Amino acid sequence: MQVVLEMDETWSLMSAITSYVIDRSGVSQDGKSKIRRWRSDRAVGTVEMDELAVAVNQALDTYLDEKMTRTVRRRGRYVSSREVTR
Repeated sequence: MQVVLEMDETWSLMSAITSYVIDRSGVSQDGKSKIRRWRSDRAVGTVEMDELAVAVNQALDTYLDEKMTRTVRRRGRYVSSREVTR
């Protein structure tokens, strides 16, 4: 399985998460202003947003790689599903 978020999708996800943290967590007013500043630094089209999108996609890829590794029985022995695809 492969999931790749485009920059707009990553920006929407980041906005939803930061809005939730600002609205529903016990973060101080100073913390909320720092989160807002961090979010505004990552506007669509900025280098920072490009870097965040790449980092999110790498993290998703790593997570899915770990989850998709399974043990499969082949020819009387158990092997990793990664070995089966080779």
